[in-house]
Amino acid sequence: MQFSASTSELLGALDALSRGKLTRRRELGTLIELAAGADRMPVLDDLSFLAKFVSKTYGIMTRIGQNGHGYDKLQREFAVNLRNVSDRISTLLEGGPDDIRASFEAELLATTPEALQNLLALCYDLSWYKNWRLDQ
Repeated sequence: MQFSASTSELLGALDALSRGKLTRRRELGTLIELAAGADRMPVLDDLSFLAKFVSKTYGIMTRIGQNGHGYDKLQREFAVNLRNVSDRISTLLEGGPDDIRASFEAELLATTPEALQNLLALCYDLSWYKNWRLDQ
């Protein structure tokens, strides 16, 4: 997908804010483009909020381990919000090009370990978008 000038500028700002830590830049830009083009920016804002929660929760779960205090509750919250992230992404993909939807479904929304890692990486990138929005 070809990005507009405003999306390209925003991705540049996010790269700078994250100090070059974005790993799913193409997918992030695609979601921004789809949200802007379909007047669904509130969905993107909601997605970025949920993604930041998922990213932070995953970090805590990794740090404390399966035997850590509160892990079971975190795991339940993580699963619910990861599903919500997937739902918001699917909403943004509605009406988008078939090849983009297929790519997202295969690389991010499939029920495979690789897709989960890709989705978590996108959540991390979306958390930078949320940080940027908070600074605006």
